[in-house]
Amino acid sequence: MSLETDQHSKKNLLSGLRILVTRQETPESSLSVLLQSQGAKVVAAAMTKIIPPESWQSFDKAVKSSLKIDWAVFTSSNGVSFCVSRLKDLQIDPQFFFSKIKIACVGQSTSSALSKHGISTELVPERFQSEGLIDSFSQYDLKNKICWLIQAEFPRKTLSLALKKQGAKIISTPVYRNVPSGKDISFLLEELDQVKLDWIIFASPSAVQNFHKVLPDGFWESLMVKPKIACIGETTESFVKRLGWSVQLRPEIQDFEHLLKALCEQQE
Repeated sequence: MSLETDQHSKKNLLSGLRILVTRQETPESSLSVLLQSQGAKVVAAAMTKIIPPESWQSFDKAVKSSLKIDWAVFTSSNGVSFCVSRLKDLQIDPQFFFSKIKIACVGQSTSSALSKHGISTELVPERFQSEGLIDSFSQYDLKNKICWLIQAEFPRKTLSLALKKQGAKIISTPVYRNVPSGKDISFLLEELDQVKLDWIIFASPSAVQNFHKVLPDGFWESLMVKPKIACIGETTESFVKRLGWSVQLRPEIQDFEHLLKALCEQQE
């Protein structure tokens, strides 16, 4: 039974729960819609917004040398969206452009984003994170192969360093960046103080950092009842734990559907 079929057979498992979603939602990828489908009341307060890089210079340069590239590596569906958009701005067909380059991506949701544009994926790891991708690449001979990492600005170095150790030559180009949302989210202090939130969901380290900046010193520690915290990804979880906060839920497969499934299972 698929996750979708299973969830439809057990409606409203999250009814009565008030859940804070801290990510920027898009029409293509909405965690809020999934949570609401199970009866949750969603409080949306994006901690970050995703915008293009300050410069496309390094990306455009990589595009011009694409015939030399062996692998293109995507680490998020956001990377796919901004990459495809830029190629179209350059009047380049994304499907044709990537047809002669092997594609690797960090997880199934990223692979699905690529497939929507007719781009086939060669490598998707069983563990949906950079470490899983590193393990999967070990079956390939990367010596002197050119790997193009299509990522956010200031990504973790784990993947590039590991691929270099396998002999690969790395091109890294930013296609988007996370910046503070700039929205007034001070209302969250009242939500927290009056114990109105049951869960907080963090989908990125930057969301954790920006949420923490909103809180006055000692505010979280002073809360008599704290919301439970759910994270997508080990890196996000580690940023939460660095603050001394507890994480109650992190799905092994880091996508929204498995997060929803894990939340529902807790309510059964």
